[in-house]
Amino acid sequence: MVLVDTNALVVIVLGMMDPSIINTHKTTSIYEIEDYETIMSLIDYDLNKILVLPSTLTELDNLLNSFNGRYRELYNLTFRKILTETTEKTLSSRTVENSFYLPLLGLTDSLILHLAPEFDALITSDSLLSDYANSLGINVFDMVKARNERLG
Repeated sequence: MVLVDTNALVVIVLGMMDPSIINTHKTTSIYEIEDYETIMSLIDYDLNKILVLPSTLTELDNLLNSFNGRYRELYNLTFRKILTETTEKTLSSRTVENSFYLPLLGLTDSLILHLAPEFDALITSDSLLSDYANSLGINVFDMVKARNERLG
């Protein structure tokens, strides 16, 4: 099972809706269909292999719930699929209240960093989170690093 941060989950949702909109959405404009396909291959195209936090789902919904027209319905269907097929882990925010990482990473990423050692990997587009996770020996797939390597 892999832990997924918000922007990686946004790429997944947009890719599931219509891969051609990944690079047109303001949150994911630097990513391409290949990035979506890479993430999905990491989880064997199985959403059941994803763990998310409630705050990750909230951030996702805040970023994407403004679609109109056919994309509105498609978003709602895809969001429901994410809710039913991924695993959600609730963790008290107080878990990281004294964490060194809280002022550096913020609440959601500090919680992710706290949980990440329990999972096979962390998928993130946040280079700072990736750097800290790597320093702790956590297996990380850094979307930005992978994209930059692909583009050369």
